Amino acid sequence: MIHVVVTFTIKDGMMDKYLEGIKKLRPLVLAEKGCVEYTYIRETKSPLSIQEPVQDNRLTLVEKWESPEALETHLKSPHMAEYTKLLGPMRSGSSARVGEAV
Repeated sequence: MIHVVVTFTIKDGMMDKYLEGIKKLRPLVLAEKGCVEYTYIRETKSPLSIQEPVQDNRLTLVEKWESPEALETHLKSPHMAEYTKLLGPMRSGSSARVGEAV
């Protein structure tokens, strides 16, 4: 299983519109063959002592895919191309980590 953790930084004033977009995108991705999880996480304060400071403009996306091929197919899907064009301009940055469970 492939695990993907993506961090997005959203431009000032764009979070509500960005959240609207991902709420429409998420069910399309979850319906893809090989998608196990596709969850966006908005930061919140917690009692965890090692937690980074909460950033209101940061979202984390947790993805799980049955195989590298399923992830590759996902990245080439028409809805990802559409939503990348829509959501990309609302982001000021992004990074990803990809791995397999041990």
